[in-house]
Amino acid sequence: MGDEKKSVCIFEDNPTIQVLLKIFFQKRGYLPVITGDGVDAVSVVRRHGPSLIMLDIIMPGKDGVEACQELRAAGVTTPIVFLTSKAFADDKARGLAAGADAFLLKPFNPAELDATLRPFLG
Repeated sequence: MGDEKKSVCIFEDNPTIQVLLKIFFQKRGYLPVITGDGVDAVSVVRRHGPSLIMLDIIMPGKDGVEACQELRAAGVTTPIVFLTSKAFADDKARGLAAGADAFLLKPFNPAELDATLRPFLG
């Protein structure tokens, strides 16, 4: 069991961002579980027991704010970080009010992503 990788659940519909995040987390020893929308967020998170959840705000099916609210209402305490192009202060406030722990804007650079996630991943 000691060799088992910790997972990170990523809810992101952009294929390019999906690949970048997959590489980012794999290089750090995490197993990225990537889903293109937030519709099944609670079941995906419960199935994988991730160390971290990343959500985009704009996704088909269910947006990230709704997914975040649903996760918190279901009792999920895993850290949630929004990674989004929604740069308005209202969007950040909505995300944090929904239960997110941090908010990062796209485009991002790996150093900024690493610095944002380090407190949550150790």
